Amino acid sequence: MDDNGVYFQFAELGRVDKGGGGTIAYILANYGMEVIDSGIAVLSMHSPNEIGSKADIYEAVKGYKAFLLNA
Repeated sequence: MDDNGVYFQFAELGRVDKGGGGTIAYILANYGMEVIDSGIAVLSMHSPNEIGSKADIYEAVKGYKAFLLNA
């Protein structure tokens, strides 16, 4: 991400190596798959009026592109 000028922030949710968070990535990890759970902070997710930052979305697109092109 640094080489591609992507601004990012790390966070942990749940216990490390024990699953957690709000996605199904932990289920795939239980089958031995290596997973990265990456996403954008959203206020009021799954409500009629979700709010996300345009800057966060822009940086996420840059980050996903950098990851896929350099994986």
